[in-house]
Amino acid sequence: MAQGRSPRPVVVGVDGSDAALAAARFALDEAWRRSAPLLVVTAVPWPYDGLVGEPLDIELPGLLRTSAQSVLQAAMKALAPIDDDVPVRTRVVDGDPVTVLRDASEDAQLVVLGSRGVGGVAGLLLGSTASRVVAHAGCPVIVLPGDCGVQVSERRSVVVGIEGRQGDDDVLAFAFAEAAARGADLLAVHVWQEVVLDASLRTVGPLIDWSGVVTDEERGLAEVLAGWRAKEPDVVVREAVIRDRTAPALVAASMTAQLLVVGHRARHAPGSTTHGVLNRGRCPIAVVPLATGGAR
Repeated sequence: MAQGRSPRPVVVGVDGSDAALAAARFALDEAWRRSAPLLVVTAVPWPYDGLVGEPLDIELPGLLRTSAQSVLQAAMKALAPIDDDVPVRTRVVDGDPVTVLRDASEDAQLVVLGSRGVGGVAGLLLGSTASRVVAHAGCPVIVLPGDCGVQVSERRSVVVGIEGRQGDDDVLAFAFAEAAARGADLLAVHVWQEVVLDASLRTVGPLIDWSGVVTDEERGLAEVLAGWRAKEPDVVVREAVIRDRTAPALVAASMTAQLLVVGHRARHAPGSTTHGVLNRGRCPIAVVPLATGGAR
């Protein structure tokens, strides 16, 4: 960071829903941990194109202006008291919420969202705004879970999903930083499945040395983590190699976690693993954008 340059903000999108207010409180904690400012953003979908991107002092029609300001006031009330070390700014931006938050992510270090906004129903699947922001954001996005019916007395670990291929370093950099900032241990989870054999070759399955396969998977995970252990010696790292489908395994690992971190490769919608953990995760889910191709 250049001397005298302010750190990039943590951005939280609010819309007046309980989920958004919870996201605002979570985002304030993240901003404090990162010594970063907090930017609270409210988007106002308005079909007039002339004011896209304008700040709060634009002349919105009376009803929209009053509604937007009420949303921000509720968010600021939810954040009180605010630590003087965390500068907090608010902004009302005219435009589609996904576009507004995607644009805000380009200059942010983190975006925080509730899983469902106004009109969402607790216990149902991820809201369309959160899903689309995750798919297109230019920085990591943390999505808070909805009411998942799970009460845990003490959440400890940061859990990170490791694929064992290009892109893992981006995910690990974020996960190690979060674990260090939270004073938490890091649980690195690698999930694998056996290859489905062709029908004519299925009789070969019992002859495969599955213990050798497991050993190879464990060795691969250890190699991925070796350099990071050296760079972050203060973070306690545990390893888990699981033979299962990826999303269910990570959802199970999230049951007692503080945070679950996964990677996402740019596409029109989250891949199956990302979609699965966002819908069923039992803790906040951090999705780190990856520059490389492929599917996840």
